[in-house]
Amino acid sequence: MEFRGSFVPLVTPFDRKGRVDSHALERLIEWHIEEGSDGIIVCATTGEGPTLSALEKKKITQIALQAASGHIPILLSTGTNDTRESVRNTAAALKLGAQGCLVVTPYYNKPSQEGCIAHFTEISKVGLPMILYHNPPRAAVRLEAKTIRMLSENPTIVAIKESSHDLQLIRSIISDIAVFSGDDDLCFEIMQMGGVGSIATTANLVPKGWRAMIHDCLQGNWETAYQSAQTYLPLSRAIFSETNPQGVKYALSLLGKCQSVLRLPMLEPVLATKQDIEQQLLSL
Repeated sequence: MEFRGSFVPLVTPFDRKGRVDSHALERLIEWHIEEGSDGIIVCATTGEGPTLSALEKKKITQIALQAASGHIPILLSTGTNDTRESVRNTAAALKLGAQGCLVVTPYYNKPSQEGCIAHFTEISKVGLPMILYHNPPRAAVRLEAKTIRMLSENPTIVAIKESSHDLQLIRSIISDIAVFSGDDDLCFEIMQMGGVGSIATTANLVPKGWRAMIHDCLQGNWETAYQSAQTYLPLSRAIFSETNPQGVKYALSLLGKCQSVLRLPMLEPVLATKQDIEQQLLSL
């Protein structure tokens, strides 16, 4: 399976009691379909995946698949720092009918490159199309270029989400594996190198415009894409001025899409951040 375009790492809406807001989730997915988003990823970093129980992830995936009705692919974030649990999560996603999975490098326990290869290889045996998630700032694990090239030979591993901020690394692997930009502020640069799409938090807020920018890149309309990238850059910087997803959830609440409710240890943004986000939304 080939994934391309603007994939949205969806927030998980909660009600005022901190429960998954099923109706808001359905509305968000329907909105993204109407706006043209190319795919949705649930229960990832932006979706507060670490705070969700297995039952909640199952419920969210079921709601997403039902709301999408086959119009766009739904992927589930299934990776943890426990290979066995990651395999179970991925098998559950396959059984539910998800079209793919996002699997982060095993965080905290800092495996070797060989350990990372073994980890991803074991998960790939489930047979669900996999996007690797490379985010050294969060996971404290950095994949080497040769490791990524070896993993790219696995037919189940179809792409990598690159959030390493390492343009030299990305340049060295982009001919070997499909690369999704995972850095909103570097999205244009990664697309210029040959990226196939983005998995961008900002796309939660401006799905139609962000998707248009990505497809302008894919079609070689660089001047138009650059102007769009410059337009959205201040908004991206505003929502990332605090730990994701604190900013984007507040922004979505201003748009009337969900409550600005997060689960601890995430908190609402401070007043200065809120004011910056408000200003950037008004300027679009």
